[in-house]
Amino acid sequence: MRASTLEKILFIIFDCLANAACFSLLFPQYIEFMAFAVLMWFLVFLCAGFYRRWLLDSRTAQVMHILKTVCIVYCFAVAAMLGHYAFNIHGFFNDILSITGYFFFVWFLVSCFRLLICGILRIFLNKGWGADCILLLGQTNEAQEYSHLFHSNPQLGKKVLAIIEENEYPDLPNLIKKHNVQAIVIAHRSSSEKKINEILYWVAHLPVQIYLVPNLWECAKNFKTSNQPMLIHTKELQELFVMNLLPWQATIKRIMDIAVAIFLLVFTTPLLLLTSIAIKLDSKGSIFYKQQRIGLYSRPFTIYKFRSMYSDAEKNGPQWAKKNDSRITKVGKIIRKFRIDEIPQLLCVLKGDMSMVGPRPERAVFIEELRKTIPFYASRLKMKPGLTGLAQVRHHYDNDIEDVKIKLGYDIYYLSNASILLDVQILIRTIYVVLTGKGAQ
Repeated sequence: MRASTLEKILFIIFDCLANAACFSLLFPQYIEFMAFAVLMWFLVFLCAGFYRRWLLDSRTAQVMHILKTVCIVYCFAVAAMLGHYAFNIHGFFNDILSITGYFFFVWFLVSCFRLLICGILRIFLNKGWGADCILLLGQTNEAQEYSHLFHSNPQLGKKVLAIIEENEYPDLPNLIKKHNVQAIVIAHRSSSEKKINEILYWVAHLPVQIYLVPNLWECAKNFKTSNQPMLIHTKELQELFVMNLLPWQATIKRIMDIAVAIFLLVFTTPLLLLTSIAIKLDSKGSIFYKQQRIGLYSRPFTIYKFRSMYSDAEKNGPQWAKKNDSRITKVGKIIRKFRIDEIPQLLCVLKGDMSMVGPRPERAVFIEELRKTIPFYASRLKMKPGLTGLAQVRHHYDNDIEDVKIKLGYDIYYLSNASILLDVQILIRTIYVVLTGKGAQ
């Protein structure tokens, strides 16, 4: 088990223990509500990002982050108390001391447990256990400097597995999977965007963090997606293709996905029944069409759609739909125009294979072809695919490679600017596209 994984498990366990201890000591008369209080704190900490990676962070920063979060919750609690004791100020002052003490001890005990866990884990890391494996790409002075930095500071939780030469880049996917590599640092001599793209061709679809050394930042300025470089003992690294959703936003996004998917499935039930009947009467074949698509980090999953083409539509092999496509049925033209054929994918959203908003999932055969011809196309696989997306509301169905390139630009923009507000804007825009049939074929 890696130290980062153990750290997360221990944080969750001891956060819950700390919160339970504080509640039972300060409010023994309400002990039956202790489990509820522990659950609420867990959700607050989860949304505040308390269970992301902390190994490289300052312990002082951790304590201050906990203090800030506890203070925010404290302010809400005091506001609620003021409302409850609106006509009993004496009762308010009696209870405010208990509440203040409770929140202070939550902060103090959670912080102490976390500092203790960090200290123990750093001892293990210094002994060579539990570090994340990383690969350095390029036999350069920069690569040697970073290798020395991580070797000299094992408490950083990074172990350099190897420094890879350029002729070994095609074997990167196998090395990453075989040794469970968590990150790569690009430090080769070439300062061309083309060379970086060649590397990304091999690794962008894998669940690894990708970093650039400072002298390569300029040539990669068109696809850097993190605003601030990471500082490690005076050395900076720039991460590529970062999903910029904060932890609490990612949690809300998933809750929103489930809520919207359930609502739409219930709301569109009559439409689903009518569509099923129309498809069955219009042409031979099944009502639904299922196909394997590629999702987050190249994980395959099954996608469901209403069948809009004749059953033998791909007898000559996979191909893109085109304008006035003869393979599309009469009913298919209607349901594609108003995106009704996409509704069954709400099941994929509920399963967690897709999100409501994200890049559209593609088939493996097309992904392999597009990765070879379109720079950074594989970066789409760093995001969970969506039922709708910025590319879908801004551009029409793909007709050729040029359309794919345009949509990729929108997808990369979404990756680097993802937010709950942007998701809401895209969902609202999707309603307009569905009602007007804009961009359909």
